[in-house]
Amino acid sequence: MSLKLISGMMKSSGEEALLVMDAGGTNQMVVIDREALLEVAQPPRCDESRLQENIGLFSRIACAKFDRGDIERDGRIRIHAADLVA
Repeated sequence: MSLKLISGMMKSSGEEALLVMDAGGTNQMVVIDREALLEVAQPPRCDESRLQENIGLFSRIACAKFDRGDIERDGRIRIHAADLVA
C-alpha cells in the first residue's frame, strides 16, 4: 500500500517541513529536514514555496521509504538530503 498526500507545511521554526499522508485510513507523518529543502534546487532556500514546488518529489520519496519499511522509531518517515540522490 502506498501513501497519498493530504497536506504539507513548514514548521514555524523554519527548520523542518511536515507532510501529512494517508496510509489507508491512518495518518503518516513525514518530516523533511532543512538540508533536504536546501539541497532540492538552486538557489538554496528553505521556505514554504520551496516545499510546495517540490512536494511531488518529497511525496514520492516518502512513499518509497514507507513501502520498504524505512520508518523511524517514533513512527515518522524522515527525509534527509541524502535521500534526494538515492
